[in-house]
Amino acid sequence: MDGPDQIIPLLRDRAEQAGRWQPQPHAKGAMLLSQGAPGGRLFVLLRGLVKLTYLSPAGDEWIKSFVADQGLFGDLEDAPQRFGAVALEDSQIAVLPAAWVNGLIATDPAIVGAAAGFSRWLADRKQAREEALLCATPEQRYQQMLITAPALLARLPQQDIARYLRVTPIAFSRIKRRLRARAG
Repeated sequence: MDGPDQIIPLLRDRAEQAGRWQPQPHAKGAMLLSQGAPGGRLFVLLRGLVKLTYLSPAGDEWIKSFVADQGLFGDLEDAPQRFGAVALEDSQIAVLPAAWVNGLIATDPAIVGAAAGFSRWLADRKQAREEALLCATPEQRYQQMLITAPALLARLPQQDIARYLRVTPIAFSRIKRRLRARAG
């Protein structure tokens, strides 16, 4: 197991024991986090699709990542939230207080190991994203997504795919047309 697959069942078990496990439905389009709002919460996505974003000072949206079907996002520090999150599909999410999760990480050996594994998995994903943005063309980034995440691509709005690739929707249409022409 890697990524969220190991830590989520452990968090759920500990939260159920503590009476803190209360998953809630969130409708498509629901704003889950606002950049700059108070942080200190860990969101556990159990079902659905969430987009994590940064807003530039000019108000431009930069897509940080997508969390699909199962995952974790939020901030374990009691500081202003550094990114925003919106539900792209109807989603089921449990929210845990950061102080409580940090207490588990400090005292529960199983959570310590799972948190370390999740941190390594997340660091690898972030490094791959950074490398792709710095070293690959938008077309190469899209081709990689076609290989590694075709089911996710089918669920995403085209404008969000373009933003994630860091191109305009028009440039994204051109990329898709070129790839179809080469394949056809």
